[in-house]
Amino acid sequence: MKIIFSDHANIKIAQRKIPRSYVTQTLSAPHFIHYKSNGRDQYFRKFTKLYLKVVARKLKARITVITVHWVAKVPHK
Repeated sequence: MKIIFSDHANIKIAQRKIPRSYVTQTLSAPHFIHYKSNGRDQYFRKFTKLYLKVVARKLKARITVITVHWVAKVPHK
């Protein structure tokens, strides 16, 4: 699957010093996924004490990363 990073995602990854490998790991093997009706699904993977939250839109053979940030907890649906 091809991963495309939006301009916003690239800015936030740089600002928050998040390794791109963490983003790809989260998308390929998430611990949790919250599917949203607007098509912007939330992928969570735990690294150390925090979860990386990746908001992305999946279309056919590609996934577009919209934003990325750290969260302390995975929210309930």
